[in-house]
Amino acid sequence: MTKKTKKTRILAVDDEPVIGESVAYNLDSPHRKISVAPNGREALKLASKQKFDLVITDHRMPESGGLELVRALRKRKYKGKIVVLSGHLSPENIGVYEELEIDEVISKPVMMAELRDVVTNLEEDLSLGL
Repeated sequence: MTKKTKKTRILAVDDEPVIGESVAYNLDSPHRKISVAPNGREALKLASKQKFDLVITDHRMPESGGLELVRALRKRKYKGKIVVLSGHLSPENIGVYEELEIDEVISKPVMMAELRDVVTNLEEDLSLGL
């Protein structure tokens, strides 16, 4: 097994501070650097200053929700992985996210073990250059 030298940079976006911090806490590890933003607008500000390998975003947020964030990231040619967390997705919303080529949708309330598994699998894709 090769030693991983690069940290996975993750941006967690959720308007509920307890969820954003919970995601950061549960994904914390020596090979990850995790930032948290309260909405899509703030997430885009962070993404303009630094590169993220993975964005984990809520769907429904004030000031700029998950769809607006993902559309803006794709417009900026963001090639990283995207996971959407939500308890409020209609089939139409899921279809739009699929068109925007997100990597995963996880329903809230999120089971942190499921999120960790998804992130670990996406990190494997990142390390393989997929």
